[in-house]
Amino acid sequence: MRKRKLFAMSALIVTAILLAAGTACSGDTGNIRLRPAGYELTEPAYVVPVCDGRDTVELIETQAAELTALREYLSAQNASLEQIAEEFETLEAAVADERAAWKAETERLAKQNRRLSSPWAVGLFGGYDPFRKEAVCGVGVSYVIIRF
Repeated sequence: MRKRKLFAMSALIVTAILLAAGTACSGDTGNIRLRPAGYELTEPAYVVPVCDGRDTVELIETQAAELTALREYLSAQNASLEQIAEEFETLEAAVADERAAWKAETERLAKQNRRLSSPWAVGLFGGYDPFRKEAVCGVGVSYVIIRF
């Protein structure tokens, strides 16, 4: 219980310090003033000191460079995603072909199993009659009673 109170108090103190430090960091905008047209300007404009103007221009250039780098990164990522999508489509086509081949082979094997499991068959017969001393051969239809 004491540790929980200590943690809550320290979190509250750290938050208060961070908030106090953040409020003191706001920039001074007292030097910026609006000048009406006619005061060496053709249109109404905000006039800032040279130092602040340079900082603003530097910030704009930095942000433009960051945006350019981000656009290049995004275009590279888009190219990678398009390549992955093409490979995925190729893979899906290969899987579909393989599935069709398996289905055809399964149907062929099922048909063969049905044919082989039929009890009826046509066969060639041959034999020897020892009493009449003659050989016999022929074609006939048979029915399977016992399979082995």
